[in-house]
Amino acid sequence: MTLKAVIFDVDGTLAETEELHRAAFNAAFAEAGLDWSWDRERYHELLAVEGGLARMRHYAEAHRPRDLTTMEHAGDFERIHERKQALFVSMIEEGAALRPGVARLLEDLRSSGVKLAACTTSSRETFEALILNAFGFEALDWFAVVVTREDVETSKPDPAPYRLTLQRLGVPPEAAVAIEDSARGVASASGAGLEVLAAPGLYTRDEDFSGAMLVVSSLGEPHTPFEVLSGDAGPFFHVTADALQIWHARRCHGEGAAA
Repeated sequence: MTLKAVIFDVDGTLAETEELHRAAFNAAFAEAGLDWSWDRERYHELLAVEGGLARMRHYAEAHRPRDLTTMEHAGDFERIHERKQALFVSMIEEGAALRPGVARLLEDLRSSGVKLAACTTSSRETFEALILNAFGFEALDWFAVVVTREDVETSKPDPAPYRLTLQRLGVPPEAAVAIEDSARGVASASGAGLEVLAAPGLYTRDEDFSGAMLVVSSLGEPHTPFEVLSGDAGPFFHVTADALQIWHARRCHGEGAAA
């Protein structure tokens, strides 16, 4: 079946935003007078917990039990998380660099007539801030469908976000590909019947991407090709609309997942 749509994850896939999330958390903690500070190692561990608010509660339960009851009663978790989100959006607006190959691939797909969609566990505000900062207001119209955490009751790795995206696109899973940076995202997309191209980010490089059709270090550029981490990219050294069509067609003919 011909490839009709490509669905992008946002955080970690379009841009390496997890470091901005971490910085925003730490800034919000400091503003609240908490002695919490998440370094990269700690934040990597906490990413196993889905959702920033749940992540904060988990950290308090495991490492700051004295803070837990007081913060729950005072509504501090919600207040601090709301402030963290505001700080994060401000950081994006100040400039969040896209990952290699993202801008080029979006333009290539648009030129080829393939529908673009976004499926993210982030907020719509986060998605719009990232797109506006990177491309300008008109780029919001590039995406035929955008599904964010406000649209679904269950998050990735549940397939519900991708099922809703496909439903709104009016495209069967056999005619679309998802691009993800995490094992949770791959599980969500593959659970909805999609083939997945994985490009792990800073915090997801060691995850299990065995459900993906191909795993690459980035989307690549002509002068800075990607590294194939798992699977067979054939003659391609950066992700293009043609490459996605060929990889998708190959999988439709029954070749196995990335080993």
